[in-house]
Amino acid sequence: MPQPPVRGGPGRPPPGRTHHPGRDRGRAGHRRRHPRRSAGRAAAGPLASSPSRVTRAGQPSRPAADEPPVSILIDFDGTISLRDVGDTLLARFVGSPEVARLDARYAAGLVGSRELLTWDMDVLPPDPDLLQAAAAAIPSDPALGRFVATARAARIELEVVSDGLGFYVQGSLDRLGLGDLAVATNANRLVGGGAGMTFPYGHPHCFVCGTCKRARVWAHQAAGRAVVFIGDGASDRYAAFHADLVFAKEQLADLCQGEGWPFRAWTDFATLAAWLAEALSTGDLPPRPEELTAWRSRYRSAAQLDRRAGGSGFICGPEAWGADRSRPVPSPSRA
Repeated sequence: MPQPPVRGGPGRPPPGRTHHPGRDRGRAGHRRRHPRRSAGRAAAGPLASSPSRVTRAGQPSRPAADEPPVSILIDFDGTISLRDVGDTLLARFVGSPEVARLDARYAAGLVGSRELLTWDMDVLPPDPDLLQAAAAAIPSDPALGRFVATARAARIELEVVSDGLGFYVQGSLDRLGLGDLAVATNANRLVGGGAGMTFPYGHPHCFVCGTCKRARVWAHQAAGRAVVFIGDGASDRYAAFHADLVFAKEQLADLCQGEGWPFRAWTDFATLAAWLAEALSTGDLPPRPEELTAWRSRYRSAAQLDRRAGGSGFICGPEAWGADRSRPVPSPSRA
């Protein structure tokens, strides 16, 4: 068996609406299953044994003068899917104690997702049909379609942002009738083990994560949009710090709580669809581009605004770790 790197972490979302945690930076001691994250190499060739058509995320558009300047970025594993697909496959087909050990190292900021995902594919069975069938059996949140319809009716831009094994995302969206959603995720040919993974949405000078969620948040913000991020796991921290409004549960909620980042607890897309239906009229989201600056000042923390003003508020990437690293530099509170 290939030698492992390592992942893991805490779990339950605190109750309530928007949370503005205080100075306590402690983290829960228990572990939950959470999405595998990745980073890495340039894409190489079409995906094998996965949907031939993938709706790749590109450059976000700028909102028109009468459109809400809002983008919603959605994690996949444990957020759209009701169970983390990578975790489920490893539990079913590998069952090694190394998986839990790697989880703990990932949550502690000692290893990056590129390294983890490569290891995952090296130890999973080299049977594309078996992996595809097992992934397809994992259910998704049935209310996602209602949430997407509500967002599209309001002319809000949507994107799925995933740092997992990648090969199952498009098929899952197709089965939900949402195959046209833009997707930023890792590419997985399902041949050659870890060597079959590539990372088309990785950072050019940081090789820790497979999909740089920070970069996707920044791309939408650069297009003049407020970014709402919805997630649940450890890789989502890198999007959550830079997003304007965060919906977090499970491990991501614990991380936000410990870091003192504002967030809102959530449980399912039915609840989020009901919130979104009223958010523009209540001012919970900016209805027009000219209102974005005032709206943003109400939702972002001092550290986040410092980063936007050119300060040192970075928690990841070359600015925090140095260029061309494949592993993060952990610290007690930032890991």
